Amino acid sequence: MDANLVIVPVTVREKKGDLIKGLTKDNFSLQVGGKEQPIRYFDNDSNQPVSFGVLVDVSRNMQSGLDDEKKESQAFIDAMLAQKGDKAFVLHFAHDIELLQDVTDDRARLAKAVRELGTESPTFKTTTDEGTKDSEERQVHGHGTSLYDAVYLACNEILQTHKERKALVLITDGVDSGSKEALTDAIEEAQRANVALYAIYIKGSQVPQQNNNQQRRSNYPSSYPGGYPGSYPGGYPGGNNPNSRNCSNNPNDPNCQSSPQSNPQRKSYVDGKQVLARMCGETGGQVFEVSKKLTVEQIYAQIGDELRTQYLLGFTPDVAGAKSGYHQLDLRMTGEYTERQKRREIDVQARDGYYMGDR
Repeated sequence: MDANLVIVPVTVREKKGDLIKGLTKDNFSLQVGGKEQPIRYFDNDSNQPVSFGVLVDVSRNMQSGLDDEKKESQAFIDAMLAQKGDKAFVLHFAHDIELLQDVTDDRARLAKAVRELGTESPTFKTTTDEGTKDSEERQVHGHGTSLYDAVYLACNEILQTHKERKALVLITDGVDSGSKEALTDAIEEAQRANVALYAIYIKGSQVPQQNNNQQRRSNYPSSYPGGYPGSYPGGYPGGNNPNSRNCSNNPNDPNCQSSPQSNPQRKSYVDGKQVLARMCGETGGQVFEVSKKLTVEQIYAQIGDELRTQYLLGFTPDVAGAKSGYHQLDLRMTGEYTERQKRREIDVQARDGYYMGDR
């Protein structure tokens, strides 16, 4: 496959939520910078392998439903490992981050990892003592949750080299108060790795949004010291860090938008669902909220169905679209679906851009 080929996973649904199947590449139009991009690759083969990760928030305010989450996560993994080439990994995070099982199709190893979700060890703590400092002499917030770091590392360290369909399923309340990477960095890494993010939102306690001016890490280690499994040394304590490309004060604020024209209104509390909606929306996935009418089991079933019915569109950017940096994508339906899309009778779900070149 062409190394410069940009792959865009797409899901098309009826307004009521039913997946629309049987579309062809002639039903889609891709534009970059207002210029049509010929679709050179198209696939809707439901038998194409999937590599996915299950990332579970095991911080203190997410502990109450963990047993049910383990059960449903195991059922989801078993259902998704349906054909040759399908693989999964399991990671949990709170204040620290730990990969419990690297990418594999070994069901027994994955089942063991699921059973270990939320289990503390010498290398993984859900909280850290207040009053301590990290390696950069920053105050450690004992109950911080490193959601953005977990997504960043899963995309950068685990799924980056995989070529098949890729996705992360996050079980979390969407609140991050401990990451070194910013929200925008986590999204960028997912887009660079062609990873769609799906979130199972479980409402937790409201956490005040911290506001500090710590600097973002300038360099990221190429691998975990000591290798997997194990938490990242220091557990990524700290907090919010500015990102010069998007936000000068606090990029982990969900109200900090990537658009330079935005003028965000700050909030006293983090809106976890809004954070997840942004992460999923900008990477081509979707956020689901657990309720009495929609259980974790039902959500997992929908995610599995969607991953198996995605359309994969590929194009080779022209000179302008191949320049280093971020490029906005405009995906439109054609033919009989054009007006239906305008009237919002159908929902077209795809990531909204891609990156070219080095960071």
